[in-house]
Amino acid sequence: MKYRLLIAYDGSDYAGWQRQDNALAVQQVVEEAVAAVARRKVTVHGAGRTDAGVHAAGQTAHLDLPAGNLPAGETRRALVHGVNHHLPATIRVLAADAVDDSFHARRSASFKVYGYRLCTAPVIDPFRSPFVVPAPRRLDLESMKTAASLIRGRHDFSAFAKAGGSHGSTVRTIREARWTREGDEFRFRVAGAGFLRGMVRALVGTTLEVGLGRRSPDDLAALLAGRPRTEAGPNAPARGLCLERVEYDHDK
Repeated sequence: MKYRLLIAYDGSDYAGWQRQDNALAVQQVVEEAVAAVARRKVTVHGAGRTDAGVHAAGQTAHLDLPAGNLPAGETRRALVHGVNHHLPATIRVLAADAVDDSFHARRSASFKVYGYRLCTAPVIDPFRSPFVVPAPRRLDLESMKTAASLIRGRHDFSAFAKAGGSHGSTVRTIREARWTREGDEFRFRVAGAGFLRGMVRALVGTTLEVGLGRRSPDDLAALLAGRPRTEAGPNAPARGLCLERVEYDHDK
């Protein structure tokens, strides 16, 4: 049987989602917790790889378990409450459900939604500080909105791809990109079918330069024609980024 998991995590202490040989990743911790419940080695496939320090409110994953491996009628409960019993407080399985054998957490996804949070408060309280990045109080929101609107559509995002990644094509289609302000926070929201490694953080870093008056929105538009990574802004810090949710066509 194939099961889908909805997972949330504070990525502060992890080397991203994907299992690694030399660092602790969220995937490894989840797989070990599932193995403790299922009493067998299990591979948990995530919808997207998040970088070190990046969070998730709605990571989707799938796994396969032979029929009868868990008590009949209790599989969903075991995959939520049983697995959570073996997880640290920074990682939680929020839901589990059986899915068709054709489902794949990454390949079946129609689009992913990421959010990024900047905070202009002079003092950031400890309940927000792990998830927001300090920012100057004077940012030109209208210019940032204009720059974000140019990101929408199909472009070559080479200028925003982390060096050394195995990207294949660097062309991606973005269906939504926008900056908003909520109180003392500037929030970026972007949705697309796929993202290059480091792409969202590079987009944030570059549009932040627009907000600071160091670039114009037109400068960002020129970068969307396959320019080198060195011409775009720096990657924004990881802790402000969160994978908010993954959408699937068959859920509609």
